[in-house]
Amino acid sequence: VASVLDVLEEYQLNGIIHNTGGGFIDNIPRILPDTCKAVIDKSSWPLPLIFPFLEEKGEVPNDEMYRTFNMGIGMMIVVDAPQADDIVARFNELDERAYLIGEIVDRTDETEVELVG
Repeated sequence: VASVLDVLEEYQLNGIIHNTGGGFIDNIPRILPDTCKAVIDKSSWPLPLIFPFLEEKGEVPNDEMYRTFNMGIGMMIVVDAPQADDIVARFNELDERAYLIGEIVDRTDETEVELVG
């Protein structure tokens, strides 16, 4: 909370997602208008080793891993693109592990969250 409040003093945040049960697939669409989707680059952050282990040993399909688990991303914050790099840097200065993991784009089909990478 302290880190988010610190960033809010200087930047506008357009949305916050607490990435708990439901993972990326169920949590992200809750804050997006019907005309938008999130494109998430799965290669943009280091994946904690527990997730490949669970995927392999549990024989869990990769898309289901992103539906069920947070894959190491506990919170996502939606910001205007021109501020994104500065906000990521600020969170890292505050000892948070922050990454630019995707973008919000116009939705042209039923896909609410597209996982790439």
